[in-house]
Amino acid sequence: MMRMTAATLVVGAIAGIAWFVSGAPGMLGLPGSELASVFTGEDSRFPVLPPAFWWFAAGAVGCFASLAVHELVHAIFFKAFAPAGTKITFGANWKAGMLYACAEDVVYTRGQYLAIALAPTFAVTLLLLALGVVSGWPVLAYFVAVLHLSGCTGDWGYVAAMLADARITHCIDRDWGVEFLGDGEPDREREEER
Repeated sequence: MMRMTAATLVVGAIAGIAWFVSGAPGMLGLPGSELASVFTGEDSRFPVLPPAFWWFAAGAVGCFASLAVHELVHAIFFKAFAPAGTKITFGANWKAGMLYACAEDVVYTRGQYLAIALAPTFAVTLLLLALGVVSGWPVLAYFVAVLHLSGCTGDWGYVAAMLADARITHCIDRDWGVEFLGDGEPDREREEER
């Protein structure tokens, strides 16, 4: 997971530099001088404190908020596919350095769990990029989106494990991770920790 996180950050940085150096944001009508206006103080939307302060503050808030929204998206999908009355809980595995949403002991089909695992990757990332367009700070939003994607690698690990083993037909969500089931046979059970 650590290698995938590092790779996501490197690929995100390279893609971001290529995107913004190519002038693509200007072609889409996005501000081309976001960093210059923020760091030279020319962004007049924030008269009390320097724009750089607000830019970095928005980035910090965005990073933490993206974690919470990420888990909220998981919770929405857990709830959508669960039996009525299912309780969704939230927690943290400090040893692994992650937050989680959990629908303890609920059995999901393979397709449902794939959707649950991947939903935040797409929903939160697209939301962050849209906020960048609306706010006029696409570089900041891209930066936060890449950091968010680097935090999705645990979910991608679940997806990779499921795609690597076609025998996995169901998943049981646990507060410690996920239990994979295949054709109901005990020898096909596998566990992945959060």
